[in-house]
Amino acid sequence: MESMTGFGRSEATGNGFTVTVEAKSVNHRSLSVSLKLPEIISCMEPETRKVIDGMFDRGRIRLDAAVELSAESGCRLSISMETARKYISAAELLSQDHDCISRMSAGELLNLPGVVESTEPEMLVREELTEAFRLSIAEALAELRENRRREGAVLAPLFLEGFSNIRELTAPVLVQQKKTVSERYLRLRERIADLTNDIKLDEDRMMQELALLADRSDVTEEVQRLMCHLDYAIEIVDSDASPIGRKLEFLIQEMHRELNTMGAKVDDPEQSLKVIEMKNILSSLKEQAANIE
Repeated sequence: MESMTGFGRSEATGNGFTVTVEAKSVNHRSLSVSLKLPEIISCMEPETRKVIDGMFDRGRIRLDAAVELSAESGCRLSISMETARKYISAAELLSQDHDCISRMSAGELLNLPGVVESTEPEMLVREELTEAFRLSIAEALAELRENRRREGAVLAPLFLEGFSNIRELTAPVLVQQKKTVSERYLRLRERIADLTNDIKLDEDRMMQELALLADRSDVTEEVQRLMCHLDYAIEIVDSDASPIGRKLEFLIQEMHRELNTMGAKVDDPEQSLKVIEMKNILSSLKEQAANIE
């Protein structure tokens, strides 16, 4: 079992650079990937997305990368005076038309797109940077996956305990309800006999109708289906298969449906409380299943 919450980080150094990659993951109904790569390795975005798609099935994953160039790398910044002049001219024109201040500081100009350009470091070997980035991605995502699996391993016993508790609570409800069905049948016969007195009725037809009325309180079929869902859910949790989150969410939804039907049929206060308790357990497990891949 694997959670959708985790964090991974990796760092790799090379000749004149240091690459840092951080990967974070939170729960999401499907796989959603967000990348933030520096310009110098932006061409790696398609490959990075493909790697993430191959490793994960669910979760909102954000990957941030940074490349820090050393002073000895030979990186140089150049200012495009032509671009800066265009910004200044546009600001002056705007101030004339709208009566606003046109002065721009040097700092404001440097933050505008295209004014500052960096030249690729002389010492930088692009192949080396690419491989360092690939290595950092692999390590960060591996750590992210390990953390997700570690949290999933903690959640697995919670599911098994919850399913086991539901199974234990169901047994007495079924026994009591079977007894209730028989008692209801007898009560209905006595009531009809009191109401009809000496009126002659079709005994076979009356018994058939009474049996149908009493059978509407029988929860045997609901319990059987609930047990099947529980068995399958436990099998899924115990297996190493992935992804299982959507399967668990569906099974828990179906279990809840069976409990709703049981709750409508059960009229014994003590057994009704057991059904409510089972629903509460399922509600808690439903929240946990939303964080499982």
